[in-house]
Amino acid sequence: MKKSLMIIGIVIVIIVILFIGAWIWVDGLKEDKEATQKKMDEILAAYPKFNEEVDNFSELRNQLYKYRENLYLETLRDKASDWNTFMENYRNGIMKVEDSAKVLKENCDVDYGDVKVSSTCTKFKANYEAAQNYYISDVKMYNQMVSEYDEYNAEHGNHYAKLNKALYGSYADYIDYDEDGEYFGKEEVSTDER
Repeated sequence: MKKSLMIIGIVIVIIVILFIGAWIWVDGLKEDKEATQKKMDEILAAYPKFNEEVDNFSELRNQLYKYRENLYLETLRDKASDWNTFMENYRNGIMKVEDSAKVLKENCDVDYGDVKVSSTCTKFKANYEAAQNYYISDVKMYNQMVSEYDEYNAEHGNHYAKLNKALYGSYADYIDYDEDGEYFGKEEVSTDER
């Protein structure tokens, strides 16, 4: 009888241990599911603001290219202050894109089973990469123009207003944010008309 009670006691202890282990596992699974749902909700909530900032940046970029159509060294000379201000605003535009991307950068680093969230992360990565790379291309193009203007100004005794070179945003070189082997938005632009 004593042996039977000991076996029953051991079986009860094993069942209790299994029950506690299963309960901890189910509780952990529930917490993981809640944490994942919270991340997905944050992604869906953050994307509209990010998309708005990308659209605002795109409008600034369109203005840059509109202004560039009639841009000559004399134009830079006569509107140096305007260009310095515009390029500072342009940098602020890409920095707003960067600020609005923080939550998405933190949470879009894993694959989600939800199709809507997964496609939102895919769009985010493509738009983020494009915006950053377009900005880098534009800064390189503009800074090349400023270098040419500096030579022009030096030839004329440095009598004209100074142009500031554009500053880079978060990145100084092209990025492949979605790691697909392509640099979406990368444009090698030259101001050399020859």
